[in-house]
Amino acid sequence: MKNSESLIKILTPNEIEEEFIPQLESSTKELFKVLSKFRYLKNYPSREMVFSIMKEVDRIETFLDDVGASLNKRFSYFRKLIASIRWMNIVIFQGIHILIRFDSYMLELKENDKKKFIQELSETVNRCLTDLKILIKELQADAIKIGVKKPSVKPSNKTFSAEIQQKLLPQDIDVFVAKETGEASIDILVKFLESLEFFNTFFCQNNADVHYTEESFEHYRSIFNRLESLYDTYLRNAEIEKDHPLLRGVRSSIAVTLHLLEMGKALAHFYERHGESLLEMKPSLKKSNFANKKDIDSVMKDFLIHYSIFFLNNGRDFASTVFKKMGKDADEYIYTTKMLNVQSHRLEDFHLRPIMPVTQIANKYKLNTYLYQNRNKYNLKSAIEMAIAIPDIRDDLEKSNIDMIVQGPRKAVEEIAKFFYDKCGAIEKPIVCDKTFSPQSF
Repeated sequence: MKNSESLIKILTPNEIEEEFIPQLESSTKELFKVLSKFRYLKNYPSREMVFSIMKEVDRIETFLDDVGASLNKRFSYFRKLIASIRWMNIVIFQGIHILIRFDSYMLELKENDKKKFIQELSETVNRCLTDLKILIKELQADAIKIGVKKPSVKPSNKTFSAEIQQKLLPQDIDVFVAKETGEASIDILVKFLESLEFFNTFFCQNNADVHYTEESFEHYRSIFNRLESLYDTYLRNAEIEKDHPLLRGVRSSIAVTLHLLEMGKALAHFYERHGESLLEMKPSLKKSNFANKKDIDSVMKDFLIHYSIFFLNNGRDFASTVFKKMGKDADEYIYTTKMLNVQSHRLEDFHLRPIMPVTQIANKYKLNTYLYQNRNKYNLKSAIEMAIAIPDIRDDLEKSNIDMIVQGPRKAVEEIAKFFYDKCGAIEKPIVCDKTFSPQSF
């Protein structure tokens, strides 16, 4: 019988030196050429350079993963540096993209607000550039250590250094104009208003439950990515956008927020997956304040989330104006959230007979209004859900005072909050937005 070879073969020391190292050297040659130029840039990298780095590190990371480099002591640090460069490069790309496009967005900001945002964004990008150069220096040093020769960088007429101005070909072809999409515009605006209220409710409160993680950034990034796609599919260049040009302001608010959340996701991924382990592998990096958790948290909270909230609320103002120009009551579409506190001694006031009429109030309005209590969500339009909610809430009231959150269109929420006050003495508690600016240390 013929012996069959195993599908997996462990490289011998000789094979590592004679086969793998030459392959790695060949694979990293172009990357090291780009990175050598990047290290000595005095301004922002061009898109061409950013994309070159992205393409090369993606390819090399796949190559290293195919041979199990992350589980090999000799090559694991090199693999970790490659992955870190990838994610830090994404943060820089998204930041530069905002800087390039910012003047083309319809945001109608005060000049001071604009200058402050640009300054904070530039500081964040500059700090990330510094950290990326540290990573490049480490990669070059570790390459020599594992036996990869540093490629010579030959003089070339091709340059990656450029100003951040975006250059476009002349637009001399008529843009296709979609048909009237009035109902689509209302649906998309409602989705936007609902999403921004969910976003604000999650991040804009002063409690210890808010975590600035890759998962939380990705959750909302995907929401606003879908919203931008919906807008571009149904409203961009449509007649409705011509009739109501302020719709572009909503789209601009979504776009800036989306890029800020892209930065947050990449920064969180870098720290969660690579930053801490790099510091463990190379403790000397701490001296340069590299991947400092406190600084990264500050940027995610005080810059990325702060301005995401700022621009989303700016978009809400645009949406409100659009509704008014359409002849609609904006308060029936603009979402809001109220936190209501009910004292335990009002237990007997909170039972089915006096509370069930709340469903009649909620049903007066087109959009749904929800009640949140003890991590449960109830649709206030549904008599069945309220019949379930009231006993659950009474059980909690027997133990202590409770907080309920009512979320929905502003007009409905205002009327429902008054109803709960009249029936069971529910008092509104302020939802504190803990998003004040502090001097950036990142």
